[in-house]
Amino acid sequence: MKHVGIEDMSDNLKKKTLTALIWSFVDKFGQQFLYFVTGIILAIPLNPVDLGKMALLAVFVALSSILIDSGFGSALIRKKEATDADYSTIFYFNIGVSLVFYLILFALAPFIESYSGVPGLATVARVSFLSIVFLAFGMIQQTRLIKYIQFTQLARINIISLFCSSVFAVITAFMGWGVWALVIQSLGMAIVKSILLWIYGRWRPKWIFRVASMKEFFGYSSSLIGTGVLNTIFNNIYPWLIGKGYSTQAVGYYNQANKFQDMPSALIANIFRSVAFPVLSSINDDRERMIRVFGKYIRTVSFIIFPIMFLLMLVSQPLISILLPEKWAPSIPLMQVLCISGAFSPFIILYYDLFNAVGRSDINLKMEIFKKIFFIIGIFICFKYSIMALMWLWVVYTLCSLIATMLLAHKYVNYTIGSFFLDIFPCLSISLVITAMSSLYYLVFQDRWLLFITISGTFGLLYIVAARLFRLEMWHECLQLFKKKVLTNEE
Repeated sequence: MKHVGIEDMSDNLKKKTLTALIWSFVDKFGQQFLYFVTGIILAIPLNPVDLGKMALLAVFVALSSILIDSGFGSALIRKKEATDADYSTIFYFNIGVSLVFYLILFALAPFIESYSGVPGLATVARVSFLSIVFLAFGMIQQTRLIKYIQFTQLARINIISLFCSSVFAVITAFMGWGVWALVIQSLGMAIVKSILLWIYGRWRPKWIFRVASMKEFFGYSSSLIGTGVLNTIFNNIYPWLIGKGYSTQAVGYYNQANKFQDMPSALIANIFRSVAFPVLSSINDDRERMIRVFGKYIRTVSFIIFPIMFLLMLVSQPLISILLPEKWAPSIPLMQVLCISGAFSPFIILYYDLFNAVGRSDINLKMEIFKKIFFIIGIFICFKYSIMALMWLWVVYTLCSLIATMLLAHKYVNYTIGSFFLDIFPCLSISLVITAMSSLYYLVFQDRWLLFITISGTFGLLYIVAARLFRLEMWHECLQLFKKKVLTNEE
């Protein structure tokens, strides 16, 4: 198990990284696949309004999770010698804060319903928000699994918990429970996941609460809190904007479109960020080595993300018409635009982890404040036009965010702008050319199945040919890995 494509790591770190990437892929792909299949099945009995209701509540659950963790999880991962006192202190902090936030949200539920104008949303919110408390019980166990790069256990826990909750969601949806099927899915996953984390996490809190641990982590984590809060609010602001300016049904269309494009984008981003942060943190005392490893991550992500997202943009029309009922057709143009932002967003997340790994979480916070000011101005300009204007705003915002992170990395971490463009240029240029060529099939075929099959087949074949013709680094390494591990049955 010696060839993983990251030459400058020690053999031990290479093995850990490869194993972590494989199991992180199993974990994230397994979850995305289950969400994808479940979403298609649930789209039959449910309607856009049901999905719109849950989309409106997602921001509160996500925001609460950020505030409950308070960045202490990342601080524990980064600290090389974290003690039981550190873990126990943060564990009790997480539980206490989760209970406080649940009570606050319980009291605010009627106001959320009143503001959204969606009848019955308060009751749905109060039950759905219970997931915040259950997730808090497993946060430290999850943090420890990530810190020690034990992604095998984490993958099993995540996939089992999602599978169980999804089965119950599908059953109840076809029984006519409506939006409550989605509540069961989110709440059920939180409960099962926390139970499995306690069973397989093999860590138990001690009766210790050390104020010194809180103080030690606060300087680093405070910037993470601010960054997380800003990102969570603005990443989930569209459902509320669309709900207030248009309709809850429109929120459902947006949520379905965003879900489709986000599956591969988030999958790739989460696979690499779950591994990148602990690995980069472990070698942050050797900056040159760390930058080489980071550049390798950028090249690997570009090799995967660009062909997938541009292909998804091309086949969005036949794909949605094949998988979903006709009532979801308005999601298609929204998805096509969002795929552009999805092609570049994983790089921003990798940059965040780079800054966090070197202890400069403050850079992320300052950058997010500046970006959000720009975003708010854009919202005021685009909101009065249409939903599509908001989609294009998100694309512009994503590209501007990437440029900002590139400039800061060039200045503070010495990963230059030129290095980034050199790392992504081969895969980006090849993907763009193949996208233009494959789009010509729309002039020839009208049948949705023919379009999907011919475009997908042509795109995949041309990308493989180009990767081999231009001798792309990652293509060569994939072949070498395949030969070593599969053809020779090497352990």
